[in-house]
Amino acid sequence: MRGCAMLVVASKSSQRGLVLFVALIALVVMSLASVALIRSVDTSSQITGNLAFKQSTAITSSYGLEAMADTIGGQLKSYAFTNDPSNGYYAVCTTFDSGATGQCNGENLTLSTTWSDANSKLATGAGIANGKDPYGNTIRYVVERMCNQNGDVSKERCMMAASPDPDSSKRGCGFCIFKPPVAEPLPIYRVTVRIVGPRNTVSYVQAFVS
Repeated sequence: MRGCAMLVVASKSSQRGLVLFVALIALVVMSLASVALIRSVDTSSQITGNLAFKQSTAITSSYGLEAMADTIGGQLKSYAFTNDPSNGYYAVCTTFDSGATGQCNGENLTLSTTWSDANSKLATGAGIANGKDPYGNTIRYVVERMCNQNGDVSKERCMMAASPDPDSSKRGCGFCIFKPPVAEPLPIYRVTVRIVGPRNTVSYVQAFVS
């Protein structure tokens, strides 16, 4: 009888040990599942935040373009023939298009490594305070004349906007006594807007104007 009692006690102790082991495994599984759920929610939040930032960037970029137009837009044709970093203006495009030969094409654009507050201009205008829009994005821009040299604008050193074909006007009016005026080719300018979000996210938007 004593031997049977000892066997029953040993069996109960083994069962309690097994139950404890199973409970620990279940606790570990639940902990891992909780961590995975938290990471999934965090990833979803980041994706949602990135999409929201991209949407606000599209809106914010217009502030930079409008600020450029208000500041020097009316002077693009006759603006300085030399660099003016304090106003975010560059008469040659090789400052950011490093290694460019001939007329700049953007293949060597290195804005991410060469951009600084000293060589760009804070956006100003309606809805912008200290370079920030209502969404908290900081807006800066640079304007580059698509020329590979300082000085006067010429087809040899600058990218030019195509001028209208004068013969097209003559064909439209049949026989014209007076020759229609030919528009002077204008240089092309590359406007780059850099937007830094509240979470230090960075986005670039570019436009070409003439």
